Amino acid sequence: MSDQPPYGYNQGGGYPPPPPQGDSKTKVLSMGYNIAALLCYLLPCFCCANVIFSILWLATEPKESHLVRFHAMQGLLLFGAHFVILMLLQVLEAGLGLAAPADATSVGAGGLMLGYAGGLLVIIQLCTGLSFLVLYIIGMVKASQGATWKLPLIGDIAEKNA
Repeated sequence: MSDQPPYGYNQGGGYPPPPPQGDSKTKVLSMGYNIAALLCYLLPCFCCANVIFSILWLATEPKESHLVRFHAMQGLLLFGAHFVILMLLQVLEAGLGLAAPADATSVGAGGLMLGYAGGLLVIIQLCTGLSFLVLYIIGMVKASQGATWKLPLIGDIAEKNA
């Protein structure tokens, strides 16, 4: 026999061997499990494709494909949390806009406070958006690696319902 490891990969380091080519494809679109799980974390600005793929995988994949179902549920819950927080911030922004003085030239103490609150709200929106962007990117990386990385709070819910 040869001293070379299977698949031509170095056992001591380098690239891991490829996944087994058995029944590791989704039922509907015949995608690899890692790619299917990655699609559950697409950014919501892509026409909510992450929601569509998450619902598709939850509806069609059997319980045995735990990786895809877990990431589909976690991606769906992450999108739901992102949507709810975004709506709350939008309501706050609209509330601050309605409370602004009607005359733009009269800036009193109330108008100054609204300006500070509006600036603080913009900073909160930016931080929230960047936080969710980081979570989506980490989710995509972990899903493509085949890891079941659990987010705080929603990861346990996703694991129970996957």
